[in-house]
Amino acid sequence: MNSTQQNLFKLGAAYYPDYISNEKTLTRRVDSGRLEWLTNKERLTEDFKRMVKQGIHTIRLGEFSWAKVEPAPGVWKPEVFKDALDLAHKHNIEVIFCTPTATPPKWLIDAHPDILPVTRTGQKIPFGSRRHYDFHHPEYQKQNKRITELFAKSFGNHPAVKSWQTDNEFGCHNSVFLFTQNAKTAFHKWLEQRYNGEIEALNENWFTCFWSQHYRSFKEIDLPLASWADQNPHLELDFRRFSNEALCAFQRDQIEIIRKHSPNRPVTHNLMTLFTDLCPWMASKDLDYSGFDHYQMESEPHPVTSAWQFALMRSTKQRHFLILEQQPLQVNWQPTNRRFSFDWLFLWGLQSAFQGASGMLYFSWQRMPGGCEQYHDGVVPHDVRIEKSQQEKLIEAKNHTFTKLKNEFGFTDALPLAARDVLCIHDSESLWSHEITSQSVTYTTRKQIDHITQFCLQSGLGLWFAPSLEAEKDRLDAYKLIVLPGHAFELTAAERHLLKNFRSKGGRVLSLPRTGYKTRNNKLSPLPAVFYSETDFYLDDYGALLESETETCDLTDTAAGGHIEGHLWSEKIQVLNKSWTTEATFSNKSIYAGSPAILKLKEDGQHGAHVHLATCPMPQKEAWSALRKILDLPARAISSASELQLQLLESGNRKFLAGVHFGQHPSSISLPAQQKIGSSVLMSLDKNLQAQVELITQSDSQSLSIPGRSAILVELLT
Repeated sequence: MNSTQQNLFKLGAAYYPDYISNEKTLTRRVDSGRLEWLTNKERLTEDFKRMVKQGIHTIRLGEFSWAKVEPAPGVWKPEVFKDALDLAHKHNIEVIFCTPTATPPKWLIDAHPDILPVTRTGQKIPFGSRRHYDFHHPEYQKQNKRITELFAKSFGNHPAVKSWQTDNEFGCHNSVFLFTQNAKTAFHKWLEQRYNGEIEALNENWFTCFWSQHYRSFKEIDLPLASWADQNPHLELDFRRFSNEALCAFQRDQIEIIRKHSPNRPVTHNLMTLFTDLCPWMASKDLDYSGFDHYQMESEPHPVTSAWQFALMRSTKQRHFLILEQQPLQVNWQPTNRRFSFDWLFLWGLQSAFQGASGMLYFSWQRMPGGCEQYHDGVVPHDVRIEKSQQEKLIEAKNHTFTKLKNEFGFTDALPLAARDVLCIHDSESLWSHEITSQSVTYTTRKQIDHITQFCLQSGLGLWFAPSLEAEKDRLDAYKLIVLPGHAFELTAAERHLLKNFRSKGGRVLSLPRTGYKTRNNKLSPLPAVFYSETDFYLDDYGALLESETETCDLTDTAAGGHIEGHLWSEKIQVLNKSWTTEATFSNKSIYAGSPAILKLKEDGQHGAHVHLATCPMPQKEAWSALRKILDLPARAISSASELQLQLLESGNRKFLAGVHFGQHPSSISLPAQQKIGSSVLMSLDKNLQAQVELITQSDSQSLSIPGRSAILVELLT
C-alpha cells in the first residue's frame, strides 16, 4: 500500500483509458520551462504514478467502452484495458469494472434500429448520446447477456478487479419508462399475469368507467403516452411497477453472469435519487452493496437532501455504501454550471462518511478534451502545466483527515453507522401515486422527508429508511420513532398492529399530511387517514397550499412556544375518539380555523404515542423544539443552527456524535446534562486547501463550539 493511502474512507475516481488517444498528443510537465509529449502507454504510467502520489484507493473502469472493446461484431479487443489493469494491480489500486450496456455501439443499432427507445411523446431517441436502448427488446436482452459474459470472462478474474458495477445510472434521463412496441407487448403479458387473465378485474381496479375507458382484452391497452389531459392514474401506476420490474430483471441477468464467471467479487450499481422513476429498494435487491452517484443539481447545494439520500443508500442494504460518482465543483448538466467553494467537497466527504459511505470516487480522474462533458471538472486538469490541481489538493486533505480520525479513535475499515433512532417509511409506489395525481406543484413527499431529516439532524437522531413497516418488522423495537411522511396508501391490518405494538413498548409514531388517502390500486380510500380505527377521526376536508401560502398553528401548551408555521398541505380533521388530544389548532386566519393542526394519541396503559400533523411544519427551529416536546422524544444533542447537522453513531458499546456545519458562522452543540464528552476531532479546510485537524481533549462542559464550514466527531462517554 502506498504511504498516502488510507482504508477508513476510500478515495478514488472514474478512469477512462479507453478515452486516451493512440496518438502522441498528450503532455506532462517535466520542469517549469519544459513539456514532454507522451504516448498512450506513457500516459497510463504517469496517471497511475499520480494516483499513487495522491492516495487513490479505487478506480472505476469500462462503463462506456463497448465500441472500443468490440469495434465491430465479433471483433474483440480486451487489450484496451490490459495495461490499465496491470498498472492498477502493480500499484495496489482496486478496480471496479463496469458492464458497458449503457451505450450500445453504432453497429448494433444499425443492425437492430428498433433497439432505440421511444419517449412518452412518441419521439425515438437517436444514437449519439447514452442510455439509448430498450431493455424490453428481446435482441438487446440477448446482447446484454452476451457482452456481460465477454466482459466477465475477459476482465473478471484479473487480480486488480475487486468488484463490479452493472450498466450505468439506470433510469437517468427518464429512461425507466419506455414506450416501444416491445414494452407494450411485455406490459400486456405482465398485466395478464397480475390480473389472472381477467380483464374485468383490471377494469374494476382501474376505474375504467371514467371517461369511457373500458377494455375488452389486455391487447387493447396502450401505454400511457402523452395526451391532451392526464392519463388514467391506475394505468400509470401499474406501468411504473411493470417498468421497474423489467429493468431489475435486465440487471439481474448481468449479476448472475458476473457471479458465474467472476466469482467472489461483489456487484453494485450507481443508483441516483435525483429522480423517483427507479425504486431504490427494487434496484438494490440483487446487489451485494449499494453504490450512489451524488450530484447536487440545484442552484444552491442542499445539504439536508444529501443527508437523507446518503441515509437511504445505507438503508437499502443495511450496511455501508460507496459513492461511485461524486461531483467535482462544476458539472455538465445544469442550466448554469456554477462554481462552488471547495469547502463543499470537503464537507460532503465527511457528511457522507458520517451517514455510512465507505468511500468516494470522483467523476472523473481526467477532464475530457472532447465530448459533451468537456467542461465537466476532473481531478487532472486540461492544462498539463498545472503541477498539482485543486482537486488533488483536496484529495490529500481528505486522506490526511481520515488518517487522523482512524488513528485517534482506532477505527479499522469504516466509521460506525448511525444509531437506530428514527425509521422513515420511503415507499416508491407512494411517491409515484402522489406524483401521478399531485394536485400541487409545490407538494412532494420528498419535501416532507427533507423536513423530517432536518428534525433529526437538529436533534442528533440517527435516521434510517425502509420501504414499509413490514420490511422492518423484525427491527422495529430498536427505534424510538417511526415516521409516515405522507405515505399515500391505507395501512393494512398487519401494519396497524405493528404500530400499536410499537407504541405499547414506548415507541412514538409521527404521521404527516396526505398519509393513508389511497388504496394500493391508486383509488381514493372511502376511509382515509385511518391509523388504528375508523372511529378515531375523519377528514372533513383537505387540500394543497399555494407556494407563498402558510398556516399559523397555535400550540395548546404555551410552554412549547406560541405557534408554528405550516405549508404544502392542510387537513381539516373531526375528532371522534377523545383519546386523541389537540396539541395545536389552526389560527383564525386559516380556512380550517379552530380545527386541530396537531393531534396526539396517548392511550391509558401505553407508554408511547402517535402524533399526527394536519399540515407540514415549516423547517424552523421552533417547530422542531415543539415537536420534540409533543412527542416526548429526548434529543441526543441540540444544534444551535439549521446548517449544523448532528447525528449519533454507534459501534458496539461506543457512541459518537458527528457534526457537519455547512454555515459560514460559528455555532454550538448542546448535550444532555448527564452526557460526558470524551475526545473530539475538529476538521476544516483552510484557504490553501490543506486540512486543519485539531484534537480537543475531554471537557466537562455540556456545550461544544464549532466554527463555520467545519466538522466534528466527538466520542461520548457513558
